[in-house]
Amino acid sequence: MEVFKNYEKLQKHLNPKESIGFVPTMGALHQGHLSLIKESIKHHQQTVVSIFVNPTQFDDTGDLDRYPRTLEKDLAQLASLNQNLWVYAPLVSEIYGPAPPVTNPYDFGALTQTMEGLSRAHHFQGVATVVEKLFRKVNPQSAYFGEKDFQQIRIIETLVAQKNLNIEIVRCPIVREVDGLAMSSRNTLLSPEERSQAPLLHTTLCAAKAQFLRQQSIDTIKQNVHEIYEKAPLFSLDYFNICDENRLQDIKNYPAPQARGFLAAKLGKIRLIDNMPF
Repeated sequence: MEVFKNYEKLQKHLNPKESIGFVPTMGALHQGHLSLIKESIKHHQQTVVSIFVNPTQFDDTGDLDRYPRTLEKDLAQLASLNQNLWVYAPLVSEIYGPAPPVTNPYDFGALTQTMEGLSRAHHFQGVATVVEKLFRKVNPQSAYFGEKDFQQIRIIETLVAQKNLNIEIVRCPIVREVDGLAMSSRNTLLSPEERSQAPLLHTTLCAAKAQFLRQQSIDTIKQNVHEIYEKAPLFSLDYFNICDENRLQDIKNYPAPQARGFLAAKLGKIRLIDNMPF
């Protein structure tokens, strides 16, 4: 394994005759990230992992400042995985030049007009900007993303189609802690008391799914979720949606194939998201 801050140097080490899998991350790696990397290693002769905290996808500068940066620990975790694993850890100037862009060049339509798109106005513009830049640098055959950020996956799949990029987007299942909490770099920022309460997101989705499978009124399911969080003083519920997986539009009636529940809440100062196929 070698680490590069400059892509031209990384490119010299990549064999153009061998396939490349790509796992873009913002670091603070956990078993969820490692599962993506292992999946890439399984299917490709070379795997590139990027570690880059992307400033353009943060609407809240406080959230950007708080985001964990653990490069040495991350590299230690990666070192034992595979000799054909390359780490690209660029500076902001390497990706964006003197200053990050302020334009909104992408139009993803209704995909960005719900859930995270409403709560974080510029988030998906920033995600799409950095992902396209990384895709064009690395030029992988496949890129691996975790389903915890399901709306982000749909944005990236749409980006690839709009830009005619010949890249397979591989969806990988959510990796959870023993108590059901979806693994996230932000989990490390929770206080012990907050961490003990964090599995509520998962248990809420499980309960909502059970109600959905009984074809209980969708309005009633949503009301039940809101009541749960009204009784949870450490939490502030952002949204709970039941959407179709393709268009990410709200489902209002049965039958509802390919439905998925989406949940976001603040636990103290830390914002957590989760989702589950219904």
